[in-house]
Amino acid sequence: MINRILLLIFVLSLTACSSTNTSVVADIPPVTELLSNHAFEDAPTINEQQIFDLPKYERDKFLAFYHNALAQGVRPDKAIFKYLENRLDNFTYDGETLTAKESLTRNEGNCISLAILTQAYASLAKVDTTFIEVGTMPVFRKNKDTILISNHFRTKLLAPEKPLQPGAFVILRAGTVVDYFPAQDSFFINNATYQDLVSKYYANKAVDALISEQFNQSYSLLKRALYYRPYHPELINIAAVLHRRSGQTEQANTIYQYAVENHFTSPNLLSNYLLVAKSQSDSSLISRLESLLESNVSTPFDKIQLAQRAIDKGQYKKAIKQLEEVIYETPYIPEPYFELAKLYNTQGNKEKTEQFLAKAVEKSSDPEKRALFQAKRDSIPRGNAHK
Repeated sequence: MINRILLLIFVLSLTACSSTNTSVVADIPPVTELLSNHAFEDAPTINEQQIFDLPKYERDKFLAFYHNALAQGVRPDKAIFKYLENRLDNFTYDGETLTAKESLTRNEGNCISLAILTQAYASLAKVDTTFIEVGTMPVFRKNKDTILISNHFRTKLLAPEKPLQPGAFVILRAGTVVDYFPAQDSFFINNATYQDLVSKYYANKAVDALISEQFNQSYSLLKRALYYRPYHPELINIAAVLHRRSGQTEQANTIYQYAVENHFTSPNLLSNYLLVAKSQSDSSLISRLESLLESNVSTPFDKIQLAQRAIDKGQYKKAIKQLEEVIYETPYIPEPYFELAKLYNTQGNKEKTEQFLAKAVEKSSDPEKRALFQAKRDSIPRGNAHK
């Protein structure tokens, strides 16, 4: 399932809706101390419990199904999964982040919405959960100065713990993974927790409000998100975006400096800070951030971004090498083939352009991506291949 995340030109990205749990040093103040509280007004937000609340009729219906399944010998995690299979049979994907009740009422939701719904049922059944952050190479959709990219969030319903023999220990607890819209071209990012899920709900809503220029609402939701993950790089990134978009450029720069100095960074945060540095023609900062970006690559998408920056600088050999490394490590992802096709097309090499576009089409599991790549392939004049 796709989770909305954003890369704001000039400032933000929630990629990799990343679930990095940054180790906290006790003497480092949280970023909340850098927020310009005087510039915003607190707006109403829903509380944590309201995110997971289910209507009484739905609670009763689920518990009746659940206890009947247990009576038939079905394991608790599998009983929840069976209920979800039936309940979500007609679910449709929607990019909005919803509460459990909203998802049921509208019969739709994104991956965070559906993880929230799963957690709501798990809480009723007292079944433990954990979460998995999975990246999918993005399909970009531009909205003014915003690029929406995709990411994936999976829930694991854990099986009951079994008594262990003396001296024994559990390496991996059994369970059932709930993945509503599995993507073939995905890659593991990190494990996540309930706190990550709650924080992500508030963060996504904060970004929605930010795009709509509802700055007070965004500020209030962001504070909620930071309560659960006070040192998360992507939340710090949103804080900088909020300040910059509301006209507080100096404070936005201070927030970015705080992130870099305390190593609360991600490739997305560094990329956006780099855009700010370029807009200010700060050559020393540009050099430092580019160096940090080179050493902060963690996903195939990060490496593709590095290659794109190399192409912008005319460093084609470097870009080709980086994209070939992505293909070697994750040959099932279509984007590096597409980037190579664009590069060779720029150089006038129609033969290699066609070759890599064909690969991009072949590797894509997403119909929308495949149609885009095929359209680009069909647009190439035939019979004039570069030799």
